[in-house]
Amino acid sequence: MIEDELIKIWQSSSKQELIKFEKSKLMLELQSSLKRLHRWWNYLELSESILAVFGVLLSILLFFKLPFILIKIALALMIICAIYLIIKYQGVKKFKPSDLEENYLNYLKKNREYLQTQKKFLKTYAYWGILPVYPIMLLFTISIWGKVPAYLIILINVATIGIGVYGYFLNKKRVKKEITPRISRVNELINQLEQ
Repeated sequence: MIEDELIKIWQSSSKQELIKFEKSKLMLELQSSLKRLHRWWNYLELSESILAVFGVLLSILLFFKLPFILIKIALALMIICAIYLIIKYQGVKKFKPSDLEENYLNYLKKNREYLQTQKKFLKTYAYWGILPVYPIMLLFTISIWGKVPAYLIILINVATIGIGVYGYFLNKKRVKKEITPRISRVNELINQLEQ
């Protein structure tokens, strides 16, 4: 019965009220979608940072325990890479909009900038997050060759390459399926609000 009354009100509404309703519905959907994406990004940043800190601590411990010079160089380079990763994530964080923007249009524009920054970050992850690790792994492999069983060296290298390739394709998928559609929806809503 209430649904029938709502349908009658909806059908008798003016075109302007229908447009306002559609805009508010789009705003609510987008807001919910952006909150989910921001939670996912915070989880990604936290997990990567925890792994980087764990890697730094483990590398420092191994640096003082292992006597081989090439391993020490590889571990020092790995520490630098992990710290650089944390700094890169913090660089993206500065673009995150606050919920206390002066108006909704500015909030959307800042969200678009934040999403575009995330997109660029994930698309270039291979260049700064994966490729620097492979020369370090090569140095590490050379330094332990003959001192450790060959199957263990192969396992470590295959695992490192596999994780890098998996991360690359996962980031590509996230950009395509999650970030790019949200950028389009934010642009659509900005265009509607500016008209």
